[in-house]
Amino acid sequence: MTEYSRQRDFMFCDMCGTLMSFSDPMFARCPLCKFQKRLKDIAAKDIRYTISSEDLRRELGVSALDDIEEERELKQMDHNAKCKVCQHVGMAYVARQIRSADEGQTIFYTCPICAYRQTENS
Repeated sequence: MTEYSRQRDFMFCDMCGTLMSFSDPMFARCPLCKFQKRLKDIAAKDIRYTISSEDLRRELGVSALDDIEEERELKQMDHNAKCKVCQHVGMAYVARQIRSADEGQTIFYTCPICAYRQTENS
């Protein structure tokens, strides 16, 4: 296990684990403890990583469940709301309580024609 860790963590300091700085043309230096490695020792290493769709959702703050819930909520229509871009009357909306509890909800409108999004604080 230790050998696997060393093979993939060559960009980190062997002493303290901090990400190495590559500002010097000869050495990679640790900005925290000043440990250094020769760049010749690092140059032939491969960087490999795997990203799953779940990792992307987590990084972006989106989940598949949220997408399904939002699609369901977007079926609510306000037939009096007018799009500011294409002037279409009738927009899908979602109301969320994103401000403090004693303030009104924020309404997120989406135009079904041009997909323009606008918000209204109620």
